[in-house]
Amino acid sequence: MSKKLGAGDKGRGGLSRRDFFKAGAAAGVGAAALGAPAVAMAQGAGSSTANITWDYEVDVLVLGGGCMGLPSAIRARDLGNEVMIIDQNFDLGGKMLHSGSLVSLGGGDPLQLRDLAGEFDKEGFIKVGKLHTDEELTEDTDHLFRDMTDWSIVDSSANAPYRYNERELHRAWADNCFDTRNFLIDNYVRFTRISGTHGNGGMTRARRASAFLMLGDKTDIKAGTVTREDAGIANVSSSHFAPRTMTDVSATVAPGAVTNGAALSRGLEFSAREKGVKIMLHRHFDDLIRDEATGRIIGVSASYSPRMQPGTSTPMQSYWQNGNIDEQRETIHIRARKAVIMGTGGHVGNPQVRSMFYPAMREPAWGPSAQALIGDRAADGSAMKAGLKVGANLAGMQQNLSYGATAHIPTRLATRDAYTDMLPGHPTFPFRGSTGFPANANTFEHIIAVNQVGKRFFNDMNLMRGNQAGTAFPGGNNVPARGVDIVQADWRNSSRDHIRGMYNRHAGLDAALQINEGSTGPDFFSGPLWAIFDAGAAERAELKLEFPWVADNGYFFSADTLEELQAKINAGHKYQRVPMTHLADTVARWNGFVDAGEDTDFGRGPDAPMHKIEQPKFYAASIVVVWHDSYGGLRINGKCQVVDMEGAPIPGLYAGCEASGGGNQHGLGRGLVHAYIAGSNAHEEPAT
Repeated sequence: MSKKLGAGDKGRGGLSRRDFFKAGAAAGVGAAALGAPAVAMAQGAGSSTANITWDYEVDVLVLGGGCMGLPSAIRARDLGNEVMIIDQNFDLGGKMLHSGSLVSLGGGDPLQLRDLAGEFDKEGFIKVGKLHTDEELTEDTDHLFRDMTDWSIVDSSANAPYRYNERELHRAWADNCFDTRNFLIDNYVRFTRISGTHGNGGMTRARRASAFLMLGDKTDIKAGTVTREDAGIANVSSSHFAPRTMTDVSATVAPGAVTNGAALSRGLEFSAREKGVKIMLHRHFDDLIRDEATGRIIGVSASYSPRMQPGTSTPMQSYWQNGNIDEQRETIHIRARKAVIMGTGGHVGNPQVRSMFYPAMREPAWGPSAQALIGDRAADGSAMKAGLKVGANLAGMQQNLSYGATAHIPTRLATRDAYTDMLPGHPTFPFRGSTGFPANANTFEHIIAVNQVGKRFFNDMNLMRGNQAGTAFPGGNNVPARGVDIVQADWRNSSRDHIRGMYNRHAGLDAALQINEGSTGPDFFSGPLWAIFDAGAAERAELKLEFPWVADNGYFFSADTLEELQAKINAGHKYQRVPMTHLADTVARWNGFVDAGEDTDFGRGPDAPMHKIEQPKFYAASIVVVWHDSYGGLRINGKCQVVDMEGAPIPGLYAGCEASGGGNQHGLGRGLVHAYIAGSNAHEEPAT
């Protein structure tokens, strides 16, 4: 069994708990003053050798302040390093801040042991008992490693999520889950009882818990409390603290407990700032700088990327400011004496990179999840592009197509940012303008879905079901239903009969992305999609058609006639490149199907009642394709070092989470463990 943090490292994480806190207390001693200029001969990634004037110097430079960046910075700082995070956004947290905070680890981690023993959290917040049997909670790291590399598991979309995972990487991942969970708890993250397992988190044990805070009179990270206003008020408001309204988790904690990404992200951010991590926001990472003589990555160039609310000229401010560096020069160079850690997210915001995996996703109308929150320059493939320039290898590229949370159609209409449910109150709400209203298969009973020219393209009832690439046990059950019945690496798990029995994928996404009459060369874009319905549908389905659910932002239109409606769409939506010419004819044809009781075009009828679209007003709400997760990326080894085309580590360069590839794990557990490993090993690098 390989050791934690890579071959040659000692013990469980390399430090005792006493050493851990001693290192944290001594952090920064002897470090050169932040901002001290220096000159070095260096090679810019893809550029000729030049004299670089360093504007800042630190021991460890972390690119990105999300799931990978924040914890890796804290870990490196705890070990005594001077650390800086740069992030292109105005606030820290990245997509982690808008997440559900669901973290699946395992291998006998502290939460599994806590629940097995019937114990409670040290602060006494948890009042409910354990939610799983002893057998469902009992495992070791070897068992977890086998789960994460099990060739035999095939999901309900006939994809194999585990057999292509990088073995060395997942050996290290499994070995470091225990220490990572403790590390998170030591940095103000409170976890619920274990309940189930996140997608692609292994099939045979319960491993998932979410971060939580308790409602209280003040927002106090140390005390574990958040006010109702900061947590957000359901159907009323979000807040700067929590972009999405935090939801009740009394069933896994106690009355008054609330959860989402804010409980995880803000706890880590508070700790990073408290421990003296330097933070530079509004700063986009552009290129790596490599020492010409040694081949070592010694720094980066980064450009100013101020985010301002629409109609203003003042950069937005982060929730907390302590530790922030206000740097507004257009381009700066930052030297890393030990290492650069790339946690810049994936490539979901880059249509050209997305097209490597799905050419139809070159359509720029579709963006990443949480786009309003993280900004238009987020998830743009920065790490992949910069890594390739210095000879990095790639891994797991095909895994982008093996999970339903990559490219999919979310169940939210009438908003640009359909993956999230942000309400007014967060500073980025003006970038989306509307919350959107939730939809599901039953909602689609009352509407039809049309493409950019106004034609139906799929069975509307099945459109939202999309790519159902969830995990399933043999026999058809979903995680965590009695996973102990699974036999690891058993051929029956991937037998043809089993796959046929559980397959449930719908191809609505693929139909939505395909060429239509409005598609022209060279890219043949699919164009925007619209849900069309009338006043009768709005009443029957009880749709929320007022602000903030909808707004005049190009993603929702209403009119007294269908002709007027299609004219508004033609004029009002950014990506409506061609006229919507067939809407009235499509609705007339649909109404004919309703009269006949059968949809001969797409087979609707038996699956749900059919309703005419004939009662003014008429409505069009955007249907948005979102690419959420990134799975392909830079190849990293068990130490989270970036690996080159010859299989050798690139000195001084680390990466993880969505900037890396080879790990097909949905959710935060992947990146949090990568962060712990990278921060630990970056500390071991010799200072230059």
